[in-house]
Amino acid sequence: MPKAGWCAQCGRNAWLAEDGGCVDGHDASFVSNVYETEPKRDPLKEAGSVLKQAAEDAGDVLEDAGSVIKEAWKEAEPSAKEAAASAGEAARKAGEAAVAFGKRIVGKPEAGDAPPPPPQDSEPAE
Repeated sequence: MPKAGWCAQCGRNAWLAEDGGCVDGHDASFVSNVYETEPKRDPLKEAGSVLKQAAEDAGDVLEDAGSVIKEAWKEAEPSAKEAAASAGEAARKAGEAAVAFGKRIVGKPEAGDAPPPPPQDSEPAE
């Protein structure tokens, strides 16, 4: 752990060099009340490290999620295509049924039905 102490030359607590003197170059004989302390912290640097790690973790999570989604789609794709084809066929048949029902309601004959032949005893119109 880093050490600090009172430097009589600086008139304040100062970080100590390896030789026991203060980091401003004063001899160890000017230093008293030496104590161990936490290292000098740089909150911005620490925040940057935390953010960098969070970004890396998020990237890993997204990569894993992408793999899971791709695998799920591989399994679901045939069923999804089949369901889409069935839905399309059902819609086509529903449309045909709606057209046929509408024609029956208004009395129009189905497409391809020929009109009845004219009565035998009437003369053709000129």
